[in-house]
Amino acid sequence: MSLVLPRTQWTNADRSMWEVVFAKGDLLDGQGAMAHVRLTTQTSLEPRYGRWLEWLRVNEPHALDLPPPQRATLDRLKAWLIALDHTAPMTRLAFVDGVLRVLMAAHPELDWSAHRTLRTRLKKQAGRGEQTRKKGRVLSSSVLLDAGLNLALVAADEAHSPIWRAIHIRDGAIIALLALLPIRRRALVGLRIGQSVFFNGETATLALSASLTKSGVPWESEIPAPVMPALMRYLQEARPALLARAAQPHDALWVARKGGPLGYGAVAPAIKNGTERMLGIRVSPHLFRDAAATTLARHSSCAATLIRPVLSHSSDKTAERHYNHAKMIDAGRDYATLLASLKEEQIP
Repeated sequence: MSLVLPRTQWTNADRSMWEVVFAKGDLLDGQGAMAHVRLTTQTSLEPRYGRWLEWLRVNEPHALDLPPPQRATLDRLKAWLIALDHTAPMTRLAFVDGVLRVLMAAHPELDWSAHRTLRTRLKKQAGRGEQTRKKGRVLSSSVLLDAGLNLALVAADEAHSPIWRAIHIRDGAIIALLALLPIRRRALVGLRIGQSVFFNGETATLALSASLTKSGVPWESEIPAPVMPALMRYLQEARPALLARAAQPHDALWVARKGGPLGYGAVAPAIKNGTERMLGIRVSPHLFRDAAATTLARHSSCAATLIRPVLSHSSDKTAERHYNHAKMIDAGRDYATLLASLKEEQIP
C-alpha cells in the first residue's frame, strides 16, 4: 500500500493550488510563487505533499474538505510527526518542510510564524543528518580516481561480454571524472558533447551553464589529465558501442545500456556498482563531493580554500566544516600517537 497519494487523486483544491503556485506564465499572465524552482525540486516536493494528503485521507479524512492551509494546524502536523517517528529526524524535517514550503508560497498573506517555529525546532533536532551512513565510505579522491581508472582500463577487459565491457569502461570513466571534478548528479547526466563538454585532441573542458549548477552560476574547468585515459577510451570504444544500440544518435556524453542517454536515476546505481566492484564499498555520487572537500582540507589550509570553487558553492560554510573536521581527525591521531609514546616510555 502506497504511503503517498498520487496527484491524480488529490482534491480539486490541492491540484488547483499546486498548478497555480508552480505556474510558469509570463509577464502578462503572471508566474506562480514557486515558478522559479528547478524541476528536480518540484519533483521532490510532490511526494512529500502527497504523503501528507495520504496521512490525512487515512487518519483525518474530514480535513480534506477544508481549504489546504486550514488543514495544516500545529496539532495535525504534530500528530503527523508522531506517525513519522520511525523515520530519521532529517526525513521528518524534509516532509514537514516540503508541505510548509508549498502552503506558505500559495498563501503568503497568512500568519505562519508558529509553523516556522516548529520547522526551526525540527531543523535543530535533525542537525546535519545521520553521519553514520558516511562512515567508511568517504574515501580520499586519489583512491576513487585509482578505482575509476582501474575499472575503465584494466577490469573492463575481464568482462564476460562486450556490452559489460563497454559499461565498465563507462562507469570507470564517470568515477574517475567525479573523483577530480565532483559535479552534481544533475550536471553529470546533463553533459552534452559540443554544448557542455568540449574535446580538443587529448584535452577536454567542462562548461556548465547556470541551469546545471545549484548556485545558478556558470562553472568551467579543464578536465584533469589523469582522467583523460579513461575518458578517451570511453569515447573511442565504449560510447560508440553503446550508442549503436540506440534507435537514433544523440549528443549526451554518457550513454545507457540500451543506447539512450544515461538517466538521472540510473547514474547512481552505476557509480555504486562500480565502486563496490573495485573497492568493496558502495560510494554514492554525492560522497565524491565529501571526498574532495575532505581531501583538500586535509592537504593544507591553502588547499582548503579550493573547496568552494571546486564544489561550486556560494559560501565557505562547507569548506570551513570539512577543514575543521579534518583538523579534528589529525588532532585525534596526534593525541593517540602521543599517548602511545608515553606508554612506551613508562615500560621498564
